[in-house]
Amino acid sequence: MPHTGVMKHSESASDMAPDMSIRVDPNDMVQYVHSLLTAPRTARDQPDLETPVARAAQLRWGALNRAFGDVRLHTWMPPRKRGQIHVPAALIAAAGVARLTMEGDEVVFDIPTLLDSTLQFCEPAGHA
Repeated sequence: MPHTGVMKHSESASDMAPDMSIRVDPNDMVQYVHSLLTAPRTARDQPDLETPVARAAQLRWGALNRAFGDVRLHTWMPPRKRGQIHVPAALIAAAGVARLTMEGDEVVFDIPTLLDSTLQFCEPAGHA
């Protein structure tokens, strides 16, 4: 299930702008999401935002959660099991480096650009 409440609603676009340009190493992005999803609920409610990279990772995870609603992403996602969502590591890794944009007052990914970035982290067909 997508994580909600990632960014405080009181933050304005100008507050988020510096963090939007920060790229998160793909391996660090995957580790961030893994840690976020496996941490006890109380730890998830109080994320560590002490560093610009941590704030950028949180911002990117929020944008990826919004992207889950786009049907173009469904081809990358295995069928949902009741109450669960499986997010391929390549998609999370791409979320660490794909360009973010603003749509209204929300930070979002351009879906075609995000999917193009995802291809960089996938094994070529026929290679094991």
